[in-house]
Amino acid sequence: MKLALIGIVLFLLTGGAHAKESSATPEKIQKLVQQFDAVQTFKYIMAGNADPRPLPPENPDNPNPPDEPSYPPPNNPPNRPRPPNCDPDWGDGGSPGSCIEAVCNHLSYFECNNRERLMEITRMCRNVRGSCVKAVCSRVGSFECDDRNELGTVTQICRGMYDTGCIDYVCSRLPRWDCDELIEIRKIADQCR
Repeated sequence: MKLALIGIVLFLLTGGAHAKESSATPEKIQKLVQQFDAVQTFKYIMAGNADPRPLPPENPDNPNPPDEPSYPPPNNPPNRPRPPNCDPDWGDGGSPGSCIEAVCNHLSYFECNNRERLMEITRMCRNVRGSCVKAVCSRVGSFECDDRNELGTVTQICRGMYDTGCIDYVCSRLPRWDCDELIEIRKIADQCR
């Protein structure tokens, strides 16, 4: 019984010291983003989506490459053309309408009920996915996503983000309190781009 109590006390003491050391420094965030990129690249290659690059020439003294490459060109099929005048299919509800819907779900009814306010939200949602708005607001909580200015900050964070995989990966490896404010998520998103 005494050994168990001593073990619990030691665990709590070392866990508390560990929690103080694990702050989200830019170096730690950058390391996690690099790990995420490495994992995504590995998954991409293992799925057969990319051919490995050829090895460099064995003779480093001769920097001039041969006229004809000694390796065959990659056999990548061309992308199929999209029909004209169609919005891209983003798969996860990434159309501008999904962003407007996500923003309006966090605002009161009166914030989204007239044309001028809706046009302002539409401008905020340009090149922003609704899934990103939802993911960021779920991390920071409803109190940081209930005002038009705060949601403007969220859409700025999400602008140009293809998905939230990198943000989710980094935040899952940081303590909760290092990923629960818009300023912290902005730092992570900037390194994930």
